[in-house]
Amino acid sequence: MILSMSGMVAFLYLSPASAEIQSGEVLVKAVHGVATYSTDHVTWRPLQPDLILKRGAVLKTGADATADLVMEDSGTALRMTPDTELEVARLNTELAGEQLVTETTLNLKSGAIIGSQRKLSKPSRFDINIPGGVATIRGTEYLVRADGAVTCVSGEVEVKYTAPGKHNQTTFESAKVPAGYSFNPATGRVVPTTSAYLKNIIADVNAVRDFARVFKVGRGTFVIVKPEPKLSPICGHGHGHGDDDNDRDHGRDGHDGHDGHDQAGNGPGYGDFGR
Repeated sequence: MILSMSGMVAFLYLSPASAEIQSGEVLVKAVHGVATYSTDHVTWRPLQPDLILKRGAVLKTGADATADLVMEDSGTALRMTPDTELEVARLNTELAGEQLVTETTLNLKSGAIIGSQRKLSKPSRFDINIPGGVATIRGTEYLVRADGAVTCVSGEVEVKYTAPGKHNQTTFESAKVPAGYSFNPATGRVVPTTSAYLKNIIADVNAVRDFARVFKVGRGTFVIVKPEPKLSPICGHGHGHGDDDNDRDHGRDGHDGHDGHDQAGNGPGYGDFGR
């Protein structure tokens, strides 16, 4: 239905009477190290395998911890890296005819997440909010960091961001990050991902890929997530450990790795982007 109001045109979508928006679930697949969660932002409890969480939950991993999550409705597998805080802001599911429409929004407050996502049919959405922007996942393997850095291993990720030096602006700029490329929030550029950085994250990518291939979604029903062919860590390009003194070896715009596995830049820092 189209409504006209004082020269303005608005589109009103009327859902079938039988359609009902429900909350999906987050299944905790595995936990390594110390991780916690809260459903009220006050009380924190240990995060454990086989735990099922709903919209509004906040999860945290410790300095040496990881947590693997599955969102069955959207065909999503995630790994929270160490020192990561993640809020499940929206987890809507709605049956439209024979198609399940999902709308997922995660707030990444610190650290980084690595994901494997089956391609979603429109109008389904999967957004990851980061300070100053949002990453929209389109069916891919990826790494998204709370500092705004995004790496796409397969498929494509769209990033909407505040341009460097324009933090007071109210509109976002947009960039598409294809497989083999990374988005550098310090420059607003999409650059090839270095093999050094791929080597740094490939173990986590492989772990997410493995438990995303097949996971149960109901009685006797399985969803198979088939990412596009993976990139070789030998042939990749792009951003590495983030060591300013060595950025001539891997690229320009080096930064010390942070919010990663350690303070020395050995975690997924976003420095050393491709030349």
